[in-house]
Amino acid sequence: MKKLGIMMVAAMSFMGVIAAAPAVTTPTAQAKTKIAIVSKKSMSTQKYQIDQSKAKKAYAYKSDMKKKAFKLSSGHNTVFYAKAQETVKAGKSSRVYYYIKSSTNSKMAGWVWHGYLMKPLMAKSSLEKLVAAGQDLNPSSTILKQPAAFYSANRAYLRKEFNMTGQLTNFKNHQARVYVANSALKTYTQKAMSVWNKALGRTVFVNGSSSKHDLVVTTKASKQWDGLNDGEHLYISSTELKDKSYMDSVADTPEIRALYNQYENVADAYKRAPSDSAEKDAYLAQGHTLYDQLVAAQKAAAPSATAYWEGVIMHELGHSLGLDHTPYLTDIMYAETSDDGFSSSVNGKYGWDTPKDPNDSRLESPSLSSRDINRAKLGMELGYW
Repeated sequence: MKKLGIMMVAAMSFMGVIAAAPAVTTPTAQAKTKIAIVSKKSMSTQKYQIDQSKAKKAYAYKSDMKKKAFKLSSGHNTVFYAKAQETVKAGKSSRVYYYIKSSTNSKMAGWVWHGYLMKPLMAKSSLEKLVAAGQDLNPSSTILKQPAAFYSANRAYLRKEFNMTGQLTNFKNHQARVYVANSALKTYTQKAMSVWNKALGRTVFVNGSSSKHDLVVTTKASKQWDGLNDGEHLYISSTELKDKSYMDSVADTPEIRALYNQYENVADAYKRAPSDSAEKDAYLAQGHTLYDQLVAAQKAAAPSATAYWEGVIMHELGHSLGLDHTPYLTDIMYAETSDDGFSSSVNGKYGWDTPKDPNDSRLESPSLSSRDINRAKLGMELGYW
C-alpha cells in the first residue's frame, strides 16, 4: 500500500446535514385558532440556546401567546435562562413552552416552544482543550455526540484538527451506490464495503449498477499509485494488479525500514569513496549484502494479494467518507508523507515525512483502527456522507 491517493477535483462548500424541524403549529393571532394555557409551573433554572437549524422563522411570544416578543434567529449564540414552563393548547394541538430570558438583553424574553431550544454549545476553548487532551487525530466520543449546531459552528476547526477533506463522493441518506466496472475487483470491493459498513454500524456503501451509481470502481494503468479516488471513480492500478511479484515489494515493517536506511547510507558512502579504492570495494560488498537482506525481509513480510488489494480499496473508500491521510502506520488511511507529489497534499493538523508510530508495521489488510472509524463517524456529523 505504498502509493494511495485522493484527487480533489473541485473546490466545494460543505453545509453539513441539518436535521429538519418537526412540523409544529405555532400559535398566531388568527381568530380561528383558539389558544388556551392549560397549565403553568415553575422549573429549576436551565440554560439554553436557540437551535437555529430548527427555528429559522420562529418567534418567542408574550404572555398571551398571541403577540410576538422577538424573532428567534436574532438570538444566535445568546444564552437564555428558563425558569417556567406552560402547556399551551392551540386548536387541537398541545405544546410545551418555556419562558426564556437573556441575561444581557432584557428585550429578548418570551415563551418559546421547547423544541426550538438546545443545551448551550461547547465553548471553543473547551473544545480545544478536549482535542489537545485526546488521542492525536482521533475524535473522542464526546466530540461525536454533540448537537448538529456544534458541527456547523466548529466545522473548519474540526476539519483541520482531524485531517478531513470534506465531501468527495455523492451520498444520499448517508448511502453511496458503488458500481464495480472491472470484475477482477468485485470480490475485493465487496469485502472493503462490508468492513466499513460493519464498523460504522450502518449500510453506507451499497451495490450500484452501470446506470445508477455514485462511485465507479475500475482499473487504470499507473506506476505512480496503487489506488486513486477522484470522488466519482475509484481507480486501482492495473499495472501493479497484474504484476504477480508486486506483493514482494509492498511490506513496510521496522526491520524493512531499518535495512532500507542502512542501504541508502552505504550507497551514499559508496558514491563518495575514491575510485578504485579498497574502501569503495568494501561499500559495494556491504551494499549487496544489505540489498539481499532487504529483499528477503520484504518477501517474508509480504501480504497476500487478496488482503492487500482489499486494504487498498478500503483506503480509497475512506476518502469517499471525507477522510484524508494520517501519519500512523496502523491506520488504513496512512500515507508515507503528507505531500507525495501526485495526489492532493494534506491540508490538516500538520505535515509529515516519517510515520508517527515507527515501531509498528504498516496495516496492509482489510481492517480499521479506532482512529479510522471515529474520523469516519465525524465525517457523517460534518455532512460529508
